[in-house]
Parts: sequence; C-alpha cells; structure tokens
Amino acid sequence: MIPARLQSTRLPNKPLQDLGGAPLIVRVLERVRVSTAFRDVWVATDSDEVVHAVEKAGGQAILTSPDHTSGLDRVAEAARLLSGKSSNMPRGMFEGRVLPDPDAVFVNIQGDEPFVSPEGLDHLVRLMERPDVAMASLAAPFLDRDEVEDPNRVKVVIDRESRALYFSRAPIPSGYGPAAIPLLHIGVYAYRLRTLFELAALPPAPPEAAERLEQLRALWNGIQIHVAVGDYQSTGIDTPDDLARARDQWSKRRSGA
Repeated sequence: MIPARLQSTRLPNKPLQDLGGAPLIVRVLERVRVSTAFRDVWVATDSDEVVHAVEKAGGQAILTSPDHTSGLDRVAEAARLLSGKSSNMPRGMFEGRVLPDPDAVFVNIQGDEPFVSPEGLDHLVRLMERPDVAMASLAAPFLDRDEVEDPNRVKVVIDRESRALYFSRAPIPSGYGPAAIPLLHIGVYAYRLRTLFELAALPPAPPEAAERLEQLRALWNGIQIHVAVGDYQSTGIDTPDDLARARDQWSKRRSGA
C-alpha cells in the first residue's frame, strides 16, 4: 500500500511532481512492482488527480479521506475498504476477493520513495513470516555522514535483536562512531492487519507529535518494531531541494553515469 497525500506542507502537489517524465507517485509504483513479494499493490490517496495518474499508468488506486494526519491512518482506511470492513465500500468494488485474516500482512511504502530498494521490500516481507513479528521496518547505514545531521533524514537506534529503541530527526545515538553506527530509517512499514487497525485506533503519541514521526505511536504503546538492516539506502522526497536531488539522481541512473 502506497499512501499519497496531494497537499504536502513542504512540497505541494508532491505525488504529481515530475520525475523523469512521469508523476512521482507513478515512479514509486513502478519501483515497488519490481519486488516479487506482493500479491497486490495499491495507492491510497485523497485526490482524484492522483487516482487518475495511477490508473493511467496501469496501477490500482483507492480514494480515502482527506482528513488523515499520517500515512498509517490512510493505509488503515484503505485496508478496511479492501478487507470489506467499511460500510463506505462501493457495492461489488472488491467482489470475489478473499477477506484477509487478522494476521494478513499489509506493507506501507511512503509515496515519496522512488528509489526504495526492491530487495529491502523482499527482506521486510520475509521478516513478517516470523509469527512473533507484528510490525517491521527497514534501515540502512548512512553513506554520507553529513546527512546524519539532516533532520529530514530520520535515524533509528536498534537493540541487539534488531528491534527499534527509538526514531528521531536528531542525530542518534549521540556521540555516534564505529562502536555505534548511525542508521538511516527507510520509510517503509509492514504490519499484521490487527496491528495496523490497533495503531489507527490509538491517538497520536506525544513523541510522535514532537518528532512528526508516526512510527513512534507504536513504540509509545509497547508495540515492538523489528528492523531489517541492509544496503537499502533510499532518497525520500520531502522538500523542493530533495526533489531537485532526486531528479539529478534519476537522470544519472538513466544515463548510466
């Protein structure tokens, strides 16, 4: 599931911004389709324009409320629609689908990650094969240590069992070095359906509001997040500067530079 809100505060019309001749949301969709882990890929959005762009590219999109404050809440609404748990679902829209059980896995891939790693997505879904994992995410070592100081690059600290201890926009751990390597959090989450609904029913947590990071709602409420770590570096797009860097990166990849 790829949540996409049209009016981002820092980059208006973000899903429809051009990246290499196609809307950003379409580039994300194309990248996710490279993974072999998914039965279905949907875009969940608050915009008819985004639905049109996705469907024009041969994708599947579902219209959700414009009132959601996080991708998690948007994905939860889309999951309810797809699982037939909402009275708002149009009659026959998903007729013939097998309704998922509470342990079914939904993956939330941020709609501003056009370079997300398909191998990382495969790793994430494999991690969810463990019955003890209710929620999981991705992380990667920083390739550029200067980015550790960038508040738009979210950091995560994990324990020895690769479970998240905390996520922050600040450089963590403080005093990082060879013995405590900073990890870049990649904006991808996998949930059991029951866990997704549980989180969506909870109010935003104080650290979630302070950091503007939805995953802290889980930690605040005692839900463990297992983290798959690998060379899964990705460039998320939050600002006009990020978009310019992404366009440059896209151009270099296409030219083989």
